[in-house]
Amino acid sequence: MTSVDTRRAPERFTAFTTAVHRLIPAALRKHVPLTFVGYAFINGSAFLLDITCLWIFNNHLHIFYPLAVTIGYAIAGLYSLTLNKWLNFQAPGHAVAQGSKYAVGLASQYVIFILGLSSFLHWQLGINAEVARVISACCEGIYLYLVMRFWVFREKNNA
Repeated sequence: MTSVDTRRAPERFTAFTTAVHRLIPAALRKHVPLTFVGYAFINGSAFLLDITCLWIFNNHLHIFYPLAVTIGYAIAGLYSLTLNKWLNFQAPGHAVAQGSKYAVGLASQYVIFILGLSSFLHWQLGINAEVARVISACCEGIYLYLVMRFWVFREKNNA
């Protein structure tokens, strides 16, 4: 990939998310940030990656459920951070500093929603592992977006 391609990708992503954003009814659109649309696409695909990893690690490799969740979550988290920084928020700034903040957000989200809520649903209520993960993802999605928008990539949003 050339440097021209890597510079055009954020522009294309913004054009795509802008087109999708325009499809939202006007009354609602003013309350939905453009970056939320991009986040929904990126993190939706990250979630599919996460669930696929969980399915492979838990059902096929028979890895202990919390460890299987952790591995899938880490893979999806790195994917999400990279694409959100580059394509969605187009955030300047030091990747390590932003990554550190993101890691704090991910760790808190992990404990609260991934291990806490999904394990409770799976072990205590007997809900299928993948279904438990989907339910916890609904809660964690908004939480992580707010962390990214108002803390991790704050400089870009306040400019």
